[in-house]
Amino acid sequence: MAMAATNDDRASREAACIGGGERVDVTGHGPPLLCLPGFGSANWIFERWIPTLERRFTLVMPDNRGMGRSPPAVAPYGIGDLARDALEVMTRLGFERFGLVGLSMGGFIAQRLVLDAPQRVTAMALLGTTSGGPEFARHFPVMGEEQLRGIYQMKAAARARAALDPALVPYLHSHYPEVFDYLLERRAGRDEALDQILLQYRAVTEFLQHPLPLERIACPTLVLAGEQDLLVPLENGRLLAARIPGARLTVLPVTDHLFFLEDLAGVTGALTDFFFDTP
Repeated sequence: MAMAATNDDRASREAACIGGGERVDVTGHGPPLLCLPGFGSANWIFERWIPTLERRFTLVMPDNRGMGRSPPAVAPYGIGDLARDALEVMTRLGFERFGLVGLSMGGFIAQRLVLDAPQRVTAMALLGTTSGGPEFARHFPVMGEEQLRGIYQMKAAARARAALDPALVPYLHSHYPEVFDYLLERRAGRDEALDQILLQYRAVTEFLQHPLPLERIACPTLVLAGEQDLLVPLENGRLLAARIPGARLTVLPVTDHLFFLEDLAGVTGALTDFFFDTP
């Protein structure tokens, strides 16, 4: 990957970023990779990637507005605002050019960021995600706000089990019980505020209504998808790869929406090969 790595002390880089508002964790050495988490999640979702990827990359992992350890959002915002937050993080850290990884909703942010600042992104990986507009919406079921309210009014442990229901992530239960136990423990220990979840949900629903000019994305792009993903069906990955010039699609077999943890070696290997093969 043709980018310069900044090898400042990790603690000083992290502190500089925290001073800007959103909480960001930075670890590793090598070319920078900005890793953007999905809906209702924080950067802990990447923690199992760290032992493998930090040996080759500097991982920059923000918590989006109102999530994790970032301060609560005080007003409505859009996906474009989250893209600007992420870009500001990289600017404050001194990374002029960087690789970009978007997971689920983080993929929405990544698409918006690369369209807004194409000169900053060397390559992009989109995992388990979709895009906006009616063509993608035909394949992407969206939960209603009242249903979401009901889930997030549950106690954290009950909410975690609802999010990991076998009807949503079947392979997690049938093939990856250790990953299920890990996710249940991590999710049950977190209690996201309903008002912050609703602000993020409204940003997502607004994004999904409008198609993006995906044909303008010029950086090398890898689309990763779970073969049996019920939350973001595989057809969305196929469409993304078809609409982004030169994009390539890799499908992880025997996985669902949580393929990025279910096939940890496959995903981290694909990311390492992709970003290091990108000129």
